[in-house]
Amino acid sequence: MSTRAENAMLLAKGATAEVYAWEEGRVLKLFTERIPWHANEVAATRVAREAGLPVPALIEGLIEVDQREGIVFERVDGPIMTGYLQEHPGQVEGWARQAAELQARMHATEVTELPPLIEILKWTIGQADPLEGATRRAVLDLLGRLPGGESLCHNDFHPHNIIVSGHGLVVIDWAIGTRGNPLADYARTWLISRMWLDGLERGAPEQVRLLWRRFWRTYLTRYGELRPYSEGALLPWQIVVAAASLNWDRSVASTDQRVSFVRAALGGAEHAWLSD
Repeated sequence: MSTRAENAMLLAKGATAEVYAWEEGRVLKLFTERIPWHANEVAATRVAREAGLPVPALIEGLIEVDQREGIVFERVDGPIMTGYLQEHPGQVEGWARQAAELQARMHATEVTELPPLIEILKWTIGQADPLEGATRRAVLDLLGRLPGGESLCHNDFHPHNIIVSGHGLVVIDWAIGTRGNPLADYARTWLISRMWLDGLERGAPEQVRLLWRRFWRTYLTRYGELRPYSEGALLPWQIVVAAASLNWDRSVASTDQRVSFVRAALGGAEHAWLSD
C-alpha cells in the first residue's frame, strides 16, 4: 500500500493531511502526524452519515499507508465552496442560505455516540496559553454554568469544509465532531466569520472582501431565522469558543483580537466583533 500512496494522484493538501485519489470512486485522506482525533473523525463521519446528513460515505477507517494513518472515503466530486463562490459571486446569497440551512439541520439531529463538547472545551481552554490565569478561570467558570446538549456539532463548519457537488452541499472534515449545545457550534462558525473577515482586511481586493461580507451576513441572518436565539444566550458561547480557539487555531493571526474580545465580553465592554 505504501507504493500506491506514493504513486496516487494528489487531489488536495491541507495543514494536517493530504487527499489522494484512491481506487475508483474513493479518496484517501492521509494525515501528516498521528493524533487521537483521527479516530473521532471516523466516528463522527459515520454518525453524521447514518443520521442522513450529506457526508461522504466512510469506506475504511484508520488504515496504515506509508507508516501514516489514513481514512478512505467515498469520492465526492465538486469544488470546495470557497473557490466556487469566488468564481460565481452572483450566487453568494443563495449558497450562504443553503449552508445555514444545512447547519440548522445538523443541529436538529440528536446523537449519543460522540464525546460531549463541553468536556472538550474545558480541556482546550485549559491549554489556551495566550489567556492569563484569571481570565482563563473566568471563562471556565462561565462554561460550567452553560447547558450541554445532544445536538450534532461539527465545530469547524465553514466554506473550506463544504463541497459544492452535483447533488448539493456535502460537509467534510469531521475531526472534532461532537454532541453538544447547538449555540456552541453556531458560535464557533460566528467566530470563524470574524477571523475570516479580519484576515481579508489585510490586503485582499475590495471585491473579495465584499463577497465574503455578503456571504457571512446572509449566512448568519438565515441561521437566526431558522433557529432563533437571544443575544444573551449566544454571548457566553461566543466567549467560550473564542477562548478555545486560542488553542485550536494557533496559526491564525488574530490572537490579540480574540484575547481582547474575551476580556471585553467578560467585562461587559464593547468590542468591534459585536458591533455588527
